[in-house]
Amino acid sequence: MRIALNIAPTTVAGTSLLFVLANVVSSAIGYARQKRVDFSLATPLAVGSLPGSILGVLAVKHVNATVFDVAYGAQLLIMAFLVVQRRSVLSRAAGEKTFAHRYVVAVPAGFVLGLLSSLYGVGGGVVMIPVFLLWARMPPHIVVATTSFVVALTAPVGVAAHALAGDIDWVAALPLVTGGLLGGAIAPLVAQRVSSPRLITLLAIGLVAAALGLVARHVV
Repeated sequence: MRIALNIAPTTVAGTSLLFVLANVVSSAIGYARQKRVDFSLATPLAVGSLPGSILGVLAVKHVNATVFDVAYGAQLLIMAFLVVQRRSVLSRAAGEKTFAHRYVVAVPAGFVLGLLSSLYGVGGGVVMIPVFLLWARMPPHIVVATTSFVVALTAPVGVAAHALAGDIDWVAALPLVTGGLLGGAIAPLVAQRVSSPRLITLLAIGLVAAALGLVARHVV
């Protein structure tokens, strides 16, 4: 929305988060049915994410458009770099406990996840990639499913706060929510058929494309 329509950051965050909510609710149901959600990790993540979601709504009102684009673009490029690094890392077995399952790690990680989700209107990539995929070496499919489940639980808080603040463009939100629900329903089926290395590559390509789009807005 920032790239194509030049909408204010507050409206982008609120409207995008509504889309994210529709997408992850739909996909989380599919992932739960496939038993890919790590509930022992999801619980502390959700605990930390709730206050982070509220703080993110308050923070975005103090960020101007250029700073929003630069910060978000830099975040996307860093995540893309980390994703590429993850290709050479061997995953642990599914269900194996790691340091990331400890409350002292998972709760702060959840806080950052909630904060950035409400601030930028995105999912939990900035947390799941370095902490869970790279350092904890958890399987990508488990990480995606678990963070989707957590965002589905906690994003309604951020959406409600954005709605009360008037940050949601309801006309733009309708087609986004419709697409999010359809895409979320399909995502678990696609993920089941895509290998972890290929899933990581597709994620990196998407991150770089989005970052370049934000840069192009200030160059072209």
